Amino acid sequence: MARDIRIDTLKGFLIILVIMGHCITTLDNINVLNHAVMGLIYIFHMPLFILISGYLTKSPEQQSASKMWQGCLKIFVPMVIFHIISCSRSWLYGGDFYQHFIMFPYGILWYLICLIYWRIVLFYTPRWLRNRPVLYLSIALLISVLSGLTHLGSTLASQRGLNFYIFFLLGYYYRQGAISQRWWKNNILHAAVAIVLLPLIFWLFPRCGNVMNGAEYYSLQDIPQKVMILACSVAMSLLVFNLMRANRFLAHIGKDSLFYYLYHFYIIYIVIVWWVKLTYWPDTMPFIILYTAAVVAILLLMHKVRFFRWLANPLAEWKPKKTQEK
Repeated sequence: MARDIRIDTLKGFLIILVIMGHCITTLDNINVLNHAVMGLIYIFHMPLFILISGYLTKSPEQQSASKMWQGCLKIFVPMVIFHIISCSRSWLYGGDFYQHFIMFPYGILWYLICLIYWRIVLFYTPRWLRNRPVLYLSIALLISVLSGLTHLGSTLASQRGLNFYIFFLLGYYYRQGAISQRWWKNNILHAAVAIVLLPLIFWLFPRCGNVMNGAEYYSLQDIPQKVMILACSVAMSLLVFNLMRANRFLAHIGKDSLFYYLYHFYIIYIVIVWWVKLTYWPDTMPFIILYTAAVVAILLLMHKVRFFRWLANPLAEWKPKKTQEK
């Protein structure tokens, strides 16, 4: 099946937002503008990434159990490799290797283990429930709202798995044709919800990160905040999904988004943080954009090296060169 260049474009765009967001948080300069940009990015970039993951997931009727497990293994192996690399980097900087090793999966790798959870759960969901999208989405929404009351925290990224499953299902059901096009493509509605809720959220809850990131405990009194964030995340995600147009440069990055996702954090730490400390360059928004561009440029060069590509996806088949038929 031919690749959808618009979906690849979306993934490339979101990867750049991930890099920008991590440049802001890593350099730790949360001034007013940086905070506003970070809030805008974080309200939708991972929810939309997860929605696209669900959109690209085949239904249980379209694949066998062995194929599903093979796909999970292709995610699990690089996750373990990069978990060990992350722990080693922490150890080189004076951290405790064992302490970080047991914090599995470390850092940004939460998304990979959650992707495995979501694929397995969807595959083994009873057909009677899977064939009732309204009921299934309602259950997932309720679980997302209540997930912060569980005290699960970052343990095996399980709380994030519960929190974001609603977005995975939204993407899956839209691809299956089970969600109304009139609602999904109603950009006026989505824009109105975002315009109303986005400033309201950051005015009422200026420090809403513990509710937004899906990995920390919150109390019952935070539920209204959680509902507002979820509604705004859905609206922003659908708006960006609908408005994005094909772009070859972004699609080139999005075609191998896992590669850029796995490596970008190391480039930020090894190159950008080192450079800023060495030169005392500022970490205001114009420079954040410059650092983001630098990270993307380095990753584009790294992507040309076969070893780096293999390390990010070691179970991928190395296709032999096709011999021309005479």
